[in-house]
Amino acid sequence: MFLTIFTPIYNRSKYVSRLFSTLDNQKVKNFEWIIINDGSTDDTENKIKENLKKSHDFPINYMKVPNGGKQRAINLAAKIANGKYFFILDSDDYLLTTTTLTLEKWCKEIEKEPDYNRFAAVSGLRKKENTNEYLGTCLSCKYLDATSLERDKYHLYGDMAECYKTNILRKYPFKVFNHEKFVTEETVWNRIAADGYKIRWYMKPIYVGEYHSDGLTKNEIVRDIKNYQGLIYATKQAMKLKEFRSKAHNIIYYAKVSHAKGLSYKKAAKKISYPYIEFILLVYCKKVKDYIKNIKE
Repeated sequence: MFLTIFTPIYNRSKYVSRLFSTLDNQKVKNFEWIIINDGSTDDTENKIKENLKKSHDFPINYMKVPNGGKQRAINLAAKIANGKYFFILDSDDYLLTTTTLTLEKWCKEIEKEPDYNRFAAVSGLRKKENTNEYLGTCLSCKYLDATSLERDKYHLYGDMAECYKTNILRKYPFKVFNHEKFVTEETVWNRIAADGYKIRWYMKPIYVGEYHSDGLTKNEIVRDIKNYQGLIYATKQAMKLKEFRSKAHNIIYYAKVSHAKGLSYKKAAKKISYPYIEFILLVYCKKVKDYIKNIKE
């Protein structure tokens, strides 16, 4: 099978029918859909079962698991996936009708490359609903080959729509922490990139998404206080793998969450084994920069 489309879902019953439609309307049905209900407490399961009764010509593998967070759901889905490639479709987003057709074309293109084994994924753009505005950078080229750690170098900012080789995701599972339900996906993409695997970044939209008021991104400070060990892990990884500007961004954000959690800057610096003086300098340079920006505005 060419593709596994995977959707982790938690308390998103109002989006279930749209999810089903976005896949049923694909021009090419060369995929399976794995949907993992991550312990929803609303009407999500009933809505899923209603849609499973509808006629469809692609296989669906549905399961419900105790609430453990997106990273555990991805690890599970990657283990059971039948597709050669693996594409994550979040429950509150949807695909263009040509997405699977486009992904198949792109994957066949990289399969012809002599260094195909060094590719981890292909990627398209994410766009906002009912607009031509993108959630990530759109460059003037057709595509660009680069690792995830080279995105700053090539000015590839924001959210993209990556389709990874399934065997790569099995090789690089998400780190999980007891009693925590989140770690940023970037921790896996960074590990893959650090080992030299690149992505072909196409400058064409294939995915429609928004940031919702009750989503993880909108509530990131609260989220990362609850998942503090995951944040420490991500920050330490960034310190080792990223260039200074990106590393500084991660450390400053970590300091912000630590302060909101009630930790002193000294304790926060110690937890990531970072020199306290440098830690303080980064924090206060950011505060001065924000202060100057506010004055100008």
